[in-house]
Amino acid sequence: MENCIFCKIGKKEIPAKVIYEDKDHIAFLDIRPYTRGHTLVIPKKHYINFLDLPKSEVTELFGLAQEIAKKLKSAFRAQLIFLSVMGEEVPHTHVHLIPYYGVMPFERRADPSSEDLDGVLSQIKNYKGKD
Repeated sequence: MENCIFCKIGKKEIPAKVIYEDKDHIAFLDIRPYTRGHTLVIPKKHYINFLDLPKSEVTELFGLAQEIAKKLKSAFRAQLIFLSVMGEEVPHTHVHLIPYYGVMPFERRADPSSEDLDGVLSQIKNYKGKD
């Protein structure tokens, strides 16, 4: 879709703090995270609604989300990883992976610095522990 911000991220037309990418999916840090490590996982192909995804895509998307969630949980020593499928703010199916540290804020953090996001990205990418 021409004006979709997530499609533009998938096509590298706008920058993102990318955690993982393959030919069909991309995972990147949310720019207004609920908690440290809040990550979005999306299919590169534009689907407005989760219900529009073919079954095979659901399997791939959630398999990838699970792999990334395990790494986030370990890298950040989170108690849990909350998962939600949303699509209202950006009409492109996306999975939120939100590390939970015992208290869940009700509002997103306002615009963390690029340096803070780089630190989060580095912590995830460089984590070598067991998942």
